[in-house]
Amino acid sequence: MQTPGPLRYAGLGIQLAATVVVCVLLGQWLDRKAGTNGIFTIVAPLLGFGGVMYSLIRQLSRSDKGDR
Repeated sequence: MQTPGPLRYAGLGIQLAATVVVCVLLGQWLDRKAGTNGIFTIVAPLLGFGGVMYSLIRQLSRSDKGDR
């Protein structure tokens, strides 16, 4: 049984948003601990966004091929 198209992609946006928010909070915490002026608050979400995009592209290309 195959999952309908829209339902298959319903959680992707939520996954992206949640990851970026968690990375911002982690970056702010790291900045407070290290005493830096926001470098981790900028770098952590960028790394998180890149990681999520990589994961999403892999998921979508795998689902297009039919491999699960």
